[in-house]
Amino acid sequence: MSAEIGTGRSVAPDLQVEDPVRMEPLVTAAEALAVFQRKLPDSVAEARAVHHPFWWAALDVRTRGLFRRSSASAGQRMDVLVNAVVGFRGLHPTLCAIAHHHDVALANKESLVTGGDLVKAALNEHGVHLYPIDSEHSAVFQCLQGNDPREVRRLIITASGGSFRARSRDELNDVSVQEALHHPNWNMGGRITIDSATMMNKGFEVIEAHHLFDLPYEQIDVVIHRESIIHSMVEYQDHAIIAQMGTADMRLPIQYALSYPHRLKMENAQPLDLLSCAQLHFEAASF
Repeated sequence: MSAEIGTGRSVAPDLQVEDPVRMEPLVTAAEALAVFQRKLPDSVAEARAVHHPFWWAALDVRTRGLFRRSSASAGQRMDVLVNAVVGFRGLHPTLCAIAHHHDVALANKESLVTGGDLVKAALNEHGVHLYPIDSEHSAVFQCLQGNDPREVRRLIITASGGSFRARSRDELNDVSVQEALHHPNWNMGGRITIDSATMMNKGFEVIEAHHLFDLPYEQIDVVIHRESIIHSMVEYQDHAIIAQMGTADMRLPIQYALSYPHRLKMENAQPLDLLSCAQLHFEAASF
């Protein structure tokens, strides 16, 4: 399996997979050339980086230059495109990848927030698949496996509450950018951390879930879960609730999207110790 990863977030350079039969090296078009220079100084020419027009337009000039140099000896086959472009500009690479009959592993939620109906129509027309990388949507996707989606009563999307979850609205008047960027659970990019602090990101995720799982908004709930141990849940019509739990490690949803339907061994991971999380807290979201 080879993958192309758009600019914006270096979502996969640290992913280590000991299964060369199933997955070939990943080449990332991450936002910083330092990622390439640090991670892939000797193997870029050997990896399968491909000049594809649907993501090429999204790259900045410096990253394009790197790919021009590295793609000269690259192959032309790609099984899945990982779209981690930040913002609305990620919609076009998503649609073009689908039109070229590539499956998409999606970390760019704006593709569905701004163009969900277009993406769904393209998926149906070209018969390819969309695999979620956002931790909450990956969790829902995992909780749906082996069950009939028509029997789902509701999705329960969890939220950490962001940087200001312990503050009242009045206490938000004098907060600083530095405080907003200090997320209590996750180490993420600046924009998504700010959106988490304002809960705007959770609104985007509800829209994303609506399009990904074909459920009306009335069947999608949000709860505050400070520990970020349960990444999301699915309640079925018999009131059984299936939850996906784990440590706060984005490599799991990335790897699952790339290896689905298999579960590969995760290297250098910290397994969840249930004895260390004796209590889990849930609160109603206040938007």
